[in-house]
Amino acid sequence: MTTFKKYPFKTLLLIMVVAMAVQAKGQDKIRLKDYQWKNRLILAFSPSTKDKGYRAFAKDIALQAEEVVDRDLLVFHILETGEIKLGESSLQTGAGDYLRESFSIRSGTLTVLLIGKDGGVKLRREGGVELNQIFSLIDTMPMRQREMREKSK
Repeated sequence: MTTFKKYPFKTLLLIMVVAMAVQAKGQDKIRLKDYQWKNRLILAFSPSTKDKGYRAFAKDIALQAEEVVDRDLLVFHILETGEIKLGESSLQTGAGDYLRESFSIRSGTLTVLLIGKDGGVKLRREGGVELNQIFSLIDTMPMRQREMREKSK
């Protein structure tokens, strides 16, 4: 309970993420525009959870969850075999197919995309990427610079 009192903004953000995931759950097509100007998105495409690069990336996200939240990031886990997830919430399998097709993702390959708040693809890496590289890229963006200045006030 003290965590909720200590971090009310982060608690509210977590509730919003879960609500958006529940809303998207019944859809085959995920409307990424629904997140525009609110969140940055990481789309992690992987053959399965057994992929070594994917496991390392997912573990890094879990270990740095606070940094992920601080940067207004939502993480989609889009697996060829297994569940499709937004954070910890499951989505329809068709949603993954739709995203894979929309971004021309090669099957059998770990591919990570970073989508900015403006909706543009800011990074596309096949074979994976370090989460800290994504954070560094985000932190150089003008919108993020402004967010950091506003948070420090």
